[in-house]
Amino acid sequence: MKYIDYTELKEFYTIQETCELFEMPKEELKEKCTKYGINPARNEIGDAGFVKYDIRRLHNKLYYEDREHQKEWDPWA
Repeated sequence: MKYIDYTELKEFYTIQETCELFEMPKEELKEKCTKYGINPARNEIGDAGFVKYDIRRLHNKLYYEDREHQKEWDPWA
């Protein structure tokens, strides 16, 4: 998972923008959101997406999930 500077995040990301931010297809994003109980919301103009808080939460979950997979890798194997 790539580094994301939380101080530079927008207040709201559409689902498509979230896919681009996390560099993953929509189906995978949906799967991860379901796994971690993070659901899209609608903004004031009706677009579906995620508020900054949920982007940070999801990024944190994905970051630690990625780190767990890295621990399984054994360079000496």
